[in-house]
Amino acid sequence: MFRRLLLIAVLLAGCAAFAFSQARPVLGILPFTGGTGGDGETIATLISMEPAIMGAFTVVPRTAALNALFDEHYFQLAGLTDSDTIAGIGRMLNADYVLSGNIRRLGNRNLVIATIVNVETFEQVAGYYRTYLAIEEVRDFLPSMARSMVDDALGRGTERLPSLAMLPFAVAPGIDAQDAETLSMILAIEILNTGEYVVLPRTSTIQAALEEMDFQMMGYTDDEGMAALGRAINADFVLSGGVHRLGALNLFTAQVLRVMDGSMFAGAARDYRVIADGVSLMAELAMLLTDPEGAQVRIAEIHYVPRLSAFEDPTRFWSIGALVGSSFAEPMVIATLQATLAPLRHWFVRIGCDLGFINDMDDTDFFSIAPFAHFAFFLPFRARGGWHIGVGGSFTMAEYRFDDHVVPRTIVAADFTTGFNIGNMFDISYTLRTTFSTVIHRASAGFTWRFQR
Repeated sequence: MFRRLLLIAVLLAGCAAFAFSQARPVLGILPFTGGTGGDGETIATLISMEPAIMGAFTVVPRTAALNALFDEHYFQLAGLTDSDTIAGIGRMLNADYVLSGNIRRLGNRNLVIATIVNVETFEQVAGYYRTYLAIEEVRDFLPSMARSMVDDALGRGTERLPSLAMLPFAVAPGIDAQDAETLSMILAIEILNTGEYVVLPRTSTIQAALEEMDFQMMGYTDDEGMAALGRAINADFVLSGGVHRLGALNLFTAQVLRVMDGSMFAGAARDYRVIADGVSLMAELAMLLTDPEGAQVRIAEIHYVPRLSAFEDPTRFWSIGALVGSSFAEPMVIATLQATLAPLRHWFVRIGCDLGFINDMDDTDFFSIAPFAHFAFFLPFRARGGWHIGVGGSFTMAEYRFDDHVVPRTIVAADFTTGFNIGNMFDISYTLRTTFSTVIHRASAGFTWRFQR
């Protein structure tokens, strides 16, 4: 009897697990395009194994076993894959959603963009982008990326939201088309994140409607034409944008029109020099396009930099320190006490005193004291510490003792100095001290306490 009950319990548990797995939506994961080497395949493989993804979806990753199927249907995955192609692949995989992405270079960093598209509606339900320096950093942000995309794809209620169709962007001659496409993808993600619209990204369906209705998209689209296009693709709003030349700058423009009457709901423009700057502006544009009245206040809050106290500002180098060094001649040993005052950002005044001991002459005692003052520029490191370079002057008073005889000597010199502060605690510096007829080289290292919270 017990064995029978145990068998029934196991069968019920198995059926429940099967039913649960069947109830989960199916997510097809494509290799990310762009990047170098196998970065795209690596990111797609790693994200397919993330617990958040596996717990929310039945995952169907793109594997080598499916390559022949893709080749047979002539799917092109070499560039930025449009939503129609993604949806077509999703249907071949019997998927409800498809996760795809792109990697591109931004200066010395990489930008990864990932989206999840609903296979049936073409709706973009989740998006994420992030920069990284080396592929090894991907493991650090994949868990948060997976959780964010799962929450957006399955937790966002979009039934009552108006739909926004993003039209193909106009690209002026001399503008990198890939830059424009990258910015439009990030703008779509930022608009989606506002929660104001169901976003329908650029698809070949929209392109076909443009060709059939003979809309002219190379220069601009008039309001009436855009409204007609919105009705053709069953959207409540349409977003049209473009990238133009503005002297040495690139100008990114976007406007949102109501499909019902063709009136403009919002419009905004931002200029940038390089694509990395353009990426950082898309969040502002999304706010301006979705909430024209409240966006200015929110943007001002984002850009507001609270006034830092003297010891909180990383560009102000306030410190005291004690160092030990040498001039490699006379004096052989130098003890330095110094302090820095930083009333201005990136600049400081250093005052201190060098105490010199030991010379290279036999039977002779030596002592020197050299007060100094320097004015220096300070460039903080991203973490702690920084680099400094400056100029100033010193006044050296020295004494040589030969038995009962004392020979005094005074030197007025110009100082040229540079050095590094490491971790706000350790200082290495070099000073060239010259009377313009003689030169003394001083190298020092020691403890420096920086007054910074």
